[in-house]
Amino acid sequence: MMTREENDRLCRIGPGTPMGALFRRYWMPIALAEKLPEPGGAPRHERLLGQDFVVFRSQQGKVGVLDELCMHRGASLVLGRVEDCGIRCLYHGWKFGTDGEILDIMNMPPGKRPPKLKANAYPVVEAGGIIWTYLGPAEKQPPFPHWQYLDVPDTHRVVMRVDSHYNWVQATEGGLDSSHVSILHTNGARPGWLGQSTDQVGAFDDTGPQLELEETEFGYHYAAFRRPARPGEPENCRIVPFVMPSGRIIPGGALQGASNATLVLEIPLDDEHTATYSVRYSSKPVDPAERHRETGFDDPEIYSFEDNKLKMSRGDYKQNRAIMATNFSGLRGIATEDAAIATSQGPIYDRSTEHLIASDMAVVRFRRRLLDSVDDMERGGDPVGVQADHRLIQAIDAPRPAGAHWRTLIPSHRVSAVDQAAE
Repeated sequence: MMTREENDRLCRIGPGTPMGALFRRYWMPIALAEKLPEPGGAPRHERLLGQDFVVFRSQQGKVGVLDELCMHRGASLVLGRVEDCGIRCLYHGWKFGTDGEILDIMNMPPGKRPPKLKANAYPVVEAGGIIWTYLGPAEKQPPFPHWQYLDVPDTHRVVMRVDSHYNWVQATEGGLDSSHVSILHTNGARPGWLGQSTDQVGAFDDTGPQLELEETEFGYHYAAFRRPARPGEPENCRIVPFVMPSGRIIPGGALQGASNATLVLEIPLDDEHTATYSVRYSSKPVDPAERHRETGFDDPEIYSFEDNKLKMSRGDYKQNRAIMATNFSGLRGIATEDAAIATSQGPIYDRSTEHLIASDMAVVRFRRRLLDSVDDMERGGDPVGVQADHRLIQAIDAPRPAGAHWRTLIPSHRVSAVDQAAE
């Protein structure tokens, strides 16, 4: 059980907070590239880690990320004009380049020397349908993470963003909790829960998986073992990596298709709001409409593609209790079910009241990994995973190997500490 002080230390990410300092040491998604489709188009307001930014694409096509408020008198640059290689504030005409350089000052009296100033601008990388930025100290900037999904064609991935009203920790913990998959997602994971079914998903009928966990250079990975559907078959081994500070990769297999994987990044907008970026990628083309149906976000009553917002609240979970005789949750779509649970926990869940069991091993280790890394930073060290090679990180859904350690399924992962199986 955590104390309330530990819970705050884990959850709060604004400027000046310990966890906020940790997040600022990693590259973070700030916007979907599709929201800035044209050079010189309208700038966008984006919130990230409790700060407000303007994100714009210059007429030359380069993306800039600046503090939202003009450094002169505090007007929002989201109102500004995007001109050639920069953005001009409407209030007094100060114009800034994508690097923060002052390019022009319209209200400068004749003969006066312009001030030696520069607006706060942040490094930007546009890759794989996402605009990424780095908010930390320049001298600590890590290499840009090269995720595996960046190497597949655009047709082989679907990128989504969902903005929700709950803290990033409960979203991340939900994704790392293997035992809930066979319960909350019963209709997809256990289609025969009402009796015989021709749909076979094998080991997901086992609602109490056994877990083993190892710490790695990028965070940790765990293996969830489930009993086979038929006697004589091997156990199912589902390996999920947690990638610091709030990422995970979900393997394909029975639920998603053997050729698929899904990268999920839970990005704090502020203490009470989270942007979930998900990338379904595959060795085969991925149908966006099919992906949207799987999540449940193809329902306009649930989700808005226009502003990427989840239309769910503690007063209205969009649950249909009339169908629960045949639909376990009364919700449609795996991601919709996850979002309903996270929403139900409130803006920031108080973990000092919970009671954990062995199935929560991965959740407990997530908390420890984050808090230990914050402690290391405060002693002058670097957080875990900032130099990790993300190209080597993968997730696996496969039969448990006979006569070998499950780690042989993911030889590219560099292990730093080994735990015993949960009892």
